[in-house]
Amino acid sequence: MESKETLREALLAARTTIDTLRTENAHAKLLLDTLETLLVADFDHDPFAEIFTSLRSVFSFTGVKVLAADESAPDSLICVAADPSELIGMRWPVGTFFARVLNGRVTAALTNEKFEEWQALDSRLLSADQPVLYLPMAVRDRRGLLMLLRDVGDEGFDRSHVALARKFSVLASAAFAALHSRQREEESQRLRQLTTKLRESERALAYRANYDELTGLPNRTMIEERVTTAIRSLPPKGHLALAFIDLDNFKRVNDFYNHSVGDGLLVAVTERIKASIRSSDVLARLGGDEFVLLITPTEQVDHIKRAVERITEQLKLPFMIEGNELFTSASIGVSIFPDHGTDYDALRRNADVAMYRSKKRASGGIAYFDATADDTSATQMQQEQRLRAAVREQRFRCAFQPKIDIRKRALVGFEALIRWIDEKGLVRPPGHFIGMASDLGLLDDITGFVLREAVAALGQFDPVFGGRTRISINIAAKQASNQAFMESFIDGIAATGHAERLMLEITEEAMIQPDPFQSEILPALRQKGISVSIDDFGTGYSSFSVLADITADELKVDRSFISAIHQRSRSQSILKAVESLGSALGLPIVAEGVETADELNFLFRETGISMVQGYHIARPMFPKDLIDHWRAHHHRLDRDLSVLSAA
Repeated sequence: MESKETLREALLAARTTIDTLRTENAHAKLLLDTLETLLVADFDHDPFAEIFTSLRSVFSFTGVKVLAADESAPDSLICVAADPSELIGMRWPVGTFFARVLNGRVTAALTNEKFEEWQALDSRLLSADQPVLYLPMAVRDRRGLLMLLRDVGDEGFDRSHVALARKFSVLASAAFAALHSRQREEESQRLRQLTTKLRESERALAYRANYDELTGLPNRTMIEERVTTAIRSLPPKGHLALAFIDLDNFKRVNDFYNHSVGDGLLVAVTERIKASIRSSDVLARLGGDEFVLLITPTEQVDHIKRAVERITEQLKLPFMIEGNELFTSASIGVSIFPDHGTDYDALRRNADVAMYRSKKRASGGIAYFDATADDTSATQMQQEQRLRAAVREQRFRCAFQPKIDIRKRALVGFEALIRWIDEKGLVRPPGHFIGMASDLGLLDDITGFVLREAVAALGQFDPVFGGRTRISINIAAKQASNQAFMESFIDGIAATGHAERLMLEITEEAMIQPDPFQSEILPALRQKGISVSIDDFGTGYSSFSVLADITADELKVDRSFISAIHQRSRSQSILKAVESLGSALGLPIVAEGVETADELNFLFRETGISMVQGYHIARPMFPKDLIDHWRAHHHRLDRDLSVLSAA
């Protein structure tokens, strides 16, 4: 389920990867072809002619020469091959620089005037200011080097050239040895083995460029090519269909079991779908739990309907993976050429939108693209894809809202509140995306980000506010009841070394669950020294007897009871009851959502509540802004509280 923008980005990334693989594949093929040519060459054939030709198709250069050790003059190298050929026979001294290259180091030099080998050079055909790429060559006890030269003023060779040169250096050495040692069977055999490995590498690169490694199915690049080819091959008024298949709740399998089981399920799903389709249909895996099925040729919608229904029915049957009986289903969206699109991108996008509508309706369903019905679905899908991208790219920041003790006139902590920084730079509060994140299974990743931000903020806050403040992190009810997540999160907190400085705000609804929260999770929190706050207190339905068994550290009264409390007698009565409950349980009370001076005055004068939080104290701010604000305004707050104390 991806928006047009995200699809374009994914396609761009995929094409970049494929281009890289194809480039590597082309280089491997070039090297292989060169070796094979050298292997069958006649003895009077110039071995370097083929090497130079190959190099020219990869590197840009104006001159090339090969220097080889001369047995009659061990301290010098002689040019044995070159283009231009006038350089052949020239001798070069072996200094420190050449010795380093001869010992196996590929080197690129923009200028060469500092090298003693060039300082002794006297030739009108060469200049020390030429960029040069040096490739070492070695065969048994014979050494040499190959030099690629560019003209003075040309751009120099870079790291990518050096990396490529390493391949050509080794292979050129091997080819040179094989040609000049053709009598030695072992050299020829070694060259054949190298050729075989290169062939295998070439095939592997071609496979990776077009197929999914886990399932062996065509990947997103290959299916696009297949669909495009199928469209071109259709007769006039011909049809084909594209089905977007998304497994339901696949993330739970990975979370509950492990990725090995998840991978096993994907392979089993692949085999089951392949067994349900015709040989002319093409199944591809886009990634994760998303598949695309090309159904062609097809002249009747009934055939498409039967094909996708057969898949959904087969996938509802149980799977046995690594001894675990698993159940899954698939939501399928279908688009038809040419009614729903005339190219792959349009067909895939509209099948994706239809699948989204199917999934919203019920798991394991099928939907066909409908431009009118899918407008809302497309918008919602785009928003979800934007949020997925934000989580993937960590485009979030934490704002922090102070919590103060109005009796002691002291800052005692902060609440960490996540903010989404969207692609336009707008700051979006959690109310705009937390529900969606929960539905999409992204909440755990976001909560992990909040933990990292909170720990980082302690380092910023401590020099200003002292090292005794705590930071509160919100945990959703569904997270609090997820034992696997909570155990992992608790371990993550403990690993920060700041467990005693962090507090988890957990709703009343989650706190009262006997299992697993009270039986497993709460004891683990206590063991690690992590504080617990009962958040949004008063909005749930917990009884006193249940609350009495919970060892929390504070009760946080929901803001709905604090708003205009000085004017609402019913809220005042409820707040007094909460105070009594807190006193009986030995829990301090925090009044959340204090937004006016009247609310603060009432809490100070008419209640025994000490800790408050809200916009009247300070709005949530990013760390630096909060520090600057506190330095500028805390004296005013201190003065106001002093006035209240004196009244």
